[in-house]
Amino acid sequence: MMEAKEKERYLRQMNVAELGEKGQQKLKDTTFLVIGAGGLGSPAALLLAAAGAGKIILADFDTVEVNNLSRQFLHTDARVGMNKAESGAIALKEINPYLTVEPYTESINDETLEPLAARADIVVECCDNSKTRHAINRVCHKLRKPLVTSGAIRGAGQVSVFDFRESDTPCYDCAFPEDEEKDLKASTLGVLTSLTGIMGALEASEAIKLATGMGKPLKNQVMLVDVLNNDFQIFNLKPNPECPVCHGGK
Repeated sequence: MMEAKEKERYLRQMNVAELGEKGQQKLKDTTFLVIGAGGLGSPAALLLAAAGAGKIILADFDTVEVNNLSRQFLHTDARVGMNKAESGAIALKEINPYLTVEPYTESINDETLEPLAARADIVVECCDNSKTRHAINRVCHKLRKPLVTSGAIRGAGQVSVFDFRESDTPCYDCAFPEDEEKDLKASTLGVLTSLTGIMGALEASEAIKLATGMGKPLKNQVMLVDVLNNDFQIFNLKPNPECPVCHGGK
């Protein structure tokens, strides 16, 4: 249960009728696995922490570099050279002392991910490479864990929700087959700081909706965001019967 000071902390948010105190308590009872503490993971994790998440498992094996600091708000100049998950854990505890944070510093693959995801209620994918993104999709489908996934490059991004607790749910591979997806990286193509903030915030918002049951999550949909041209579009996704992961949402 929340302490009196916690209720005071989240008062403005609890005043939202769709959330209320019951929804706030659901957030406190939820464990989020945020994979990636970079451009997307920084705003996503910070907003989940500020909103009142009970626990965040923050996973990233990379180290903080100077060129990260313009968009990866979890980190500071003083923590350059530190592991990103450990640096991020410091920032998250500073923003919310009621939060439990567990940094995970090992690399993510099918083998290491499964026991990690098994301890989470919701997985928030904030990676910057296709191989890891597809591994997360496979494990979440296997464990029936709801997955929020996003990407950002240059001035465009995308965000989707796959709630594998429900039947007939397509997976990430249905929409973006692994053998067809190009591995586009911000390190070579660039990305706008404002875009990573927007996409990370959208991921946090979708994860909060999944945790609390309020609103309408982007289940089985993809939202495309083009900040350069002020273009926001939502498309429905359908299960692919030939998908090697979910075999058409099964």
